[in-house]
Amino acid sequence: METVRRLRPEEAEAMYRLIEARVAWMDRAGLDAWNRNGYLEAYPASYYRRRAEAGTAYGLWRAGRLCAAAVLLAQDPCWTDEAPARYVHHLVSAPEAKGAGAVLLARLEAEARSQGAAYLRLDAAARSAALNAFYAARGYREAGVCQDGPYRGILREKTLLP
Repeated sequence: METVRRLRPEEAEAMYRLIEARVAWMDRAGLDAWNRNGYLEAYPASYYRRRAEAGTAYGLWRAGRLCAAAVLLAQDPCWTDEAPARYVHHLVSAPEAKGAGAVLLARLEAEARSQGAAYLRLDAAARSAALNAFYAARGYREAGVCQDGPYRGILREKTLLP
């Protein structure tokens, strides 16, 4: 059985552990992403607890196990317009949980729509062709670039309302 719901504060540590597992996977795969830019230090477990306490952290459970998680925000400083949008951050899935990230992303689209958002927005590392292809295949079009220290991202958005 698959369930998507908001994380409770006591479950935030499980989201952080997913991110640690994904960082280790990136190291093994020879990728240059979260594993090489101080991501774990910038976003410690306490950050995810605060997001869960605020009701903005979501998780996908399969057979009672957290397989994917993300944060859904109402604002993002990388986007300067006033569009009715929601913003996905920290989307992560367990390396062995095939398709979990895509399932959670689709559910976040529905959640954003229910909150009145016309767009779901996110960013992806500019040098990650695979990640950008993942989002493009799900209807997220390029909408600009962002820079945060050494990180350079491609801003992407999907229209949710006709």
